[in-house]
Amino acid sequence: MLRLFYRWGVSSMVHAKNIALESITIHRWKDGSVISTMPVNKAYGYQIVVHRADLYNALITKALVLENIQLRPATITLIDNTVVTGDVVVAADGIKSVLRGEILGSSAMQPIPTGDAAYRILLSREMKEKDPELKALLDNPIATRWVGPHRYIIAYPVRNHELFNIVLLYPDYHSVQLLNLVKEDEVLEWKLCSYPSLDSWTKGRVALLRDACHLILPYVAQGAAQAAENTAALAILLSVILSRHAIQEALRVYEMSRKPRAEGIQQWGMTNRTILYLPDGPEQEACDEQFLASITSAANPDKWANAESQKLLWGWDTEGHALATWTENTRSVYLESSL
Repeated sequence: MLRLFYRWGVSSMVHAKNIALESITIHRWKDGSVISTMPVNKAYGYQIVVHRADLYNALITKALVLENIQLRPATITLIDNTVVTGDVVVAADGIKSVLRGEILGSSAMQPIPTGDAAYRILLSREMKEKDPELKALLDNPIATRWVGPHRYIIAYPVRNHELFNIVLLYPDYHSVQLLNLVKEDEVLEWKLCSYPSLDSWTKGRVALLRDACHLILPYVAQGAAQAAENTAALAILLSVILSRHAIQEALRVYEMSRKPRAEGIQQWGMTNRTILYLPDGPEQEACDEQFLASITSAANPDKWANAESQKLLWGWDTEGHALATWTENTRSVYLESSL
């Protein structure tokens, strides 16, 4: 995703407020013991954490200065009954996508609850200054994770160490005592859902994007990244066709290029959830031993920290892969000669 931001000219705005992580530590829930701590793998560049609003603002700011971009409401018929026509409809209307149902039928409309809920809390520097231990977490460029039976917490500083982001993943039928310490309007809560692999992401000149076509659970930290990859692949394919007659072919190749990868990572999220949620017992103890051993080896049971997984996640060139898929599956007449 960071390579894409560099190509799009938004890196400076993102880096102005992000934090480049230096290490990641995993604690066992029961006693806080460290079961793994390791430096961030920088073989593919920096691994950053950033406030989602800062990320969106950078992208929107860049988009609005482009002469060929108009930001409009995400509807086809506007509030004044103006009908907006275009060559392509991109359905990035989220987990409850209406257009997904239009493309695939009502059976594709309903997400399936995973049984988990996520709570996000942002603590300000003023709140943490009173506690030296918490202040150290805010000041250092580290991510801290806690794992335990059916529960998971990840926490890290954002916005140039001014805020501390905490995400708690928890069965959605329980209360979380920590939330009692925070004002109700300062906690974001949402149920985590999924849905099976869709039959298709496109129909005619309509293409699904982001959560409308795949749901990436947060256990591999790839939700925003896969959305960016989808966008990049779709944009570059639409930019190389020579006429409107090739649009449907471009959307077909977009699906071919992106669907297997995104759905594979979607499955990784479910796999990682199982690993991080192991109940206390022999299997959990064996997994903890693997975590400890991973400090000095490449193997790690956590897909987010495993070297081979990182190569597939971070060493990927989504634009290059989209163009290669186009070349392999279409007539070369569609490609501009400059490519």
